[in-house]
Amino acid sequence: MYTGPDFDVKDRIKQASDIVDVVGGYLPLRRQGTNFVAHCPWHDDSRPSLQVNQVRQSWVCWVCNFRGDVFDFVMRRESVEFFEAMQILAERAGIEIKRTGQKVEKGSPQDKQALFRAMAWAVAQYHDCLLNEAVAAPVRNYLADRNVTPESIEAFKIGFAPLAWSWLVDRARHTEFSPEVLEACGLVSANNSGGWYERFRGRVLFPISDTQNRPIALGGRIVPDLVPDDQQPKGKYYNSTETRLYSKSDNLYGLNLVRDEVSKKENRKLTIVEGYTDVVAAYQAGLRNVIACQGTAVNERHIKVMRRFADSITLVLDGDEAGQRRTNEILDLFVAQDVDLRILSLPEGADPFDFIRDNGADAFQSLVDGANDAIAHKINQETRGVDLINDTHAANQALEAILKTLAQIPVGQFATSAAKSVRLDQLITRIARQFQLDRTQVKNRLNELRRTMSRARPTVNLDTSDQNQPTIDFKRLPHRESELLQLLIGHPELLDQAIESISPNQIPEGPLRDLYEVMNECFHVGKDVGYKSLMLELEDVNLKSLVDYLHGVSTEKQSALANLKNGIAIEPLAQLESIIDAFNNMADASGTRSQISRLHGRQLDDDEEASALEELLKLARQRQGL
Repeated sequence: MYTGPDFDVKDRIKQASDIVDVVGGYLPLRRQGTNFVAHCPWHDDSRPSLQVNQVRQSWVCWVCNFRGDVFDFVMRRESVEFFEAMQILAERAGIEIKRTGQKVEKGSPQDKQALFRAMAWAVAQYHDCLLNEAVAAPVRNYLADRNVTPESIEAFKIGFAPLAWSWLVDRARHTEFSPEVLEACGLVSANNSGGWYERFRGRVLFPISDTQNRPIALGGRIVPDLVPDDQQPKGKYYNSTETRLYSKSDNLYGLNLVRDEVSKKENRKLTIVEGYTDVVAAYQAGLRNVIACQGTAVNERHIKVMRRFADSITLVLDGDEAGQRRTNEILDLFVAQDVDLRILSLPEGADPFDFIRDNGADAFQSLVDGANDAIAHKINQETRGVDLINDTHAANQALEAILKTLAQIPVGQFATSAAKSVRLDQLITRIARQFQLDRTQVKNRLNELRRTMSRARPTVNLDTSDQNQPTIDFKRLPHRESELLQLLIGHPELLDQAIESISPNQIPEGPLRDLYEVMNECFHVGKDVGYKSLMLELEDVNLKSLVDYLHGVSTEKQSALANLKNGIAIEPLAQLESIIDAFNNMADASGTRSQISRLHGRQLDDDEEASALEELLKLARQRQGL
């Protein structure tokens, strides 16, 4: 049960988040009768199959069998857990979930909403400058020479910061954005004379956006021959510093543009490159699954973000020595988190931008498709140039390096996946044959390393998303149990009588029992279990979908009964009593079968046998109304 921000805060957020407005912020909605429809983002949808009901404040995709309320939509759309979805909606509605210390003043450098607005405004200013200002003509020529198309400039909102020291501050004088707010965004800095200077002056700018498509930072590159030698800033590339909006360890360049294409594919794959222009080149060549890190090595937090949207990741390394050296720095990290990682090393001296420009998207994609998995790449790297038969010292070092990487794979993955277990056996056999060792020796050494490393390594669970959980097959729900919960959601006042007569243990294990146990718990702490209350109380995306489904079925039944000319509606209490009788009859039948089984099995002494027969007679008389 959720123990975070209280029920009232969740209710306030939900009341402030009209589902049509929220879904419409992600997808183009079209009114259809009393509802709205849109193309579903989770499958290739040729005709709008996602339906939004503004009256019930719910949504459903009939093809994916996904449904729920506004929280569920954001959870699935952003691939986040409930608390993160609540934070997204709270920020959107201007509601603070938790206040600590002094109240944040609206429009101040501490106001995140003000910073989001300031970043969006600044990106628009820089983009307009690149497109229309005379001072940006050399930059436009530079991008054209690099084969960056106008369509890509528009899609990525590429911009330019002129050489003027206070260009952005001057343009902001008649806006709501103070220099202090621009500074909090990482756009300007204070100088020693009490003024302000442009941090990105003289650079072509690549805006960095979060997965909600909100600009949060900038990446800048010096344009050759544009800045005089005496004014050259340090470093060809310059990225935003960490701010309230931006952490370079949590964000990936271009993900906001490709996430939809990746998410709806049956095989969800991402390709990681190193530079902004690499992503731009891939995008304009038609590759809609290429992203980049921003001036930092891939880390655990990046993996967490990528796993929200992809099942397989290909890491593309430049063909130079530095690119190859970075492989081992991050390979173990991916392997330890059991990510399906592929590694592609480009031909020596090449980078993705040049390769795609010179050879085309198909040639690049062909290389990606043929990339080695991480372990195979590790074996090739460690054994390259080593005489495995005669150079025993080098061969042993290579073997230890390979086995240490294999030992990083969580053991539990082999217990739950036959395919992974077979794959491990194949790798051990290959290594043993390559090093001309007995297979048992290799396996024993791997187990030794695994035991040693498991004692030293803390357990890290990066899979915080519910997106890979199996969805509920509503058509296979047990009828009697489903009828019970439909009735209770529509008439929560009957819950006490239901609990008194029907134990959760009488419901087969599965989502219906889980939901009934939650309702039971709510009842004992005095919480309402009606539809709206349950949708606020629950956080599990599948249980919330179940509640929405049961409520929808119940509503349709009531509507159908009301439309019958001579229909006689059954009172809810009478319905409950009928359901309770059905449960009791089942329990009686179960008890009868148990007693008969014990009698047939001759498991009882004389006294127990007489007692069992008496119980059977009692049950038979009760069924006959005697």
